[in-house]
Amino acid sequence: MATPSSTRLDLDGNPIKPLTICMIGAGGFIGSHLCEKLMSETAHKVLAFDVYNDKIKHLLELETLPWNGRIQFHRLNIKRDSRLEGLIKMADLVINLAAICTPADYNTRPLDTIYSNFIDALPVVKYCSETNKRLIHFYTCEVYGKTIGSFLPKDSPLRQDPAYYVLKDDVSPCIFGSIEKQRWSYACAKQLIERLLKSGKVQQESLWDSRI
Repeated sequence: MATPSSTRLDLDGNPIKPLTICMIGAGGFIGSHLCEKLMSETAHKVLAFDVYNDKIKHLLELETLPWNGRIQFHRLNIKRDSRLEGLIKMADLVINLAAICTPADYNTRPLDTIYSNFIDALPVVKYCSETNKRLIHFYTCEVYGKTIGSFLPKDSPLRQDPAYYVLKDDVSPCIFGSIEKQRWSYACAKQLIERLLKSGKVQQESLWDSRI
């Protein structure tokens, strides 16, 4: 396992300069594991944002830990916190993990789901664009919607043709469920933020071109 003191190299063999990473949603499942990796295997510094820090407390409590001073926790709700812009300005890279992404919530909390995945992400995108910060915004296959094959009759011979079930990012038609189906609130919100990021890259030639 690499240690923070180890020299990490890029694909060209050059030493990687330690970054200050602004991680929004650091207290969640993916965010907490990513923080652990960054602390144990890199020399990067993390500005960790979330409303809870239960999953990363073990990274913060002991001053004797080898990464002491490289991770700071900020209890922050991106919906309404004036500190967000200033903290993004301090970073070299922004990773946005803050979102409702639990299928059970799509039906019971559709409005919260839309706000969490689109409206609340807008300030993050705005500040990254204005300050020329690279943004990694987490992606989902749900933005592709349904396949054409899902609408074919059960006895249709076309059901054997994989062309009706393969989704391709640049050519597949986008088919979502009806407006009455709240389950699609997540997919619609995620696709809208994807379109915003894509439009920003095309129109402004900005650095927010990364997605996972």
